[in-house]
Amino acid sequence: MGAYFGSKATSGLCQAIIALMPPHDTYIESHLGGGAIMKRKPPALRNIGIERNERALQAFECPYPVERVHGCAHRFLADFDYQGRELVYCDPPYLHARRSSGRRYRFDYEDRNRVAVAHG
Repeated sequence: MGAYFGSKATSGLCQAIIALMPPHDTYIESHLGGGAIMKRKPPALRNIGIERNERALQAFECPYPVERVHGCAHRFLADFDYQGRELVYCDPPYLHARRSSGRRYRFDYEDRNRVAVAHG
């Protein structure tokens, strides 16, 4: 699939992000996209990738088993049965108005989404 738009793989941030992660049994990555962090970090006992873009989710490949969730990350995270040893890596797309690139994601956030998520 090549480099996914918004990927941390090309920016060199992957290892710095992974180094900050505390011990965990369940790893949840919302807004999976190309999954640059998931692919590079050591696997947890349970690994979950959430993505609204079905094509990106189907194209995602990882060296270890990952539960793939096609749907809304906000809803999944709100309904998840947390046990206390979960790590959620959440890196949603920047708002289009705040990007230096004119490119768009298949499922983009707008200011109205930010307000809805921030308040409820």
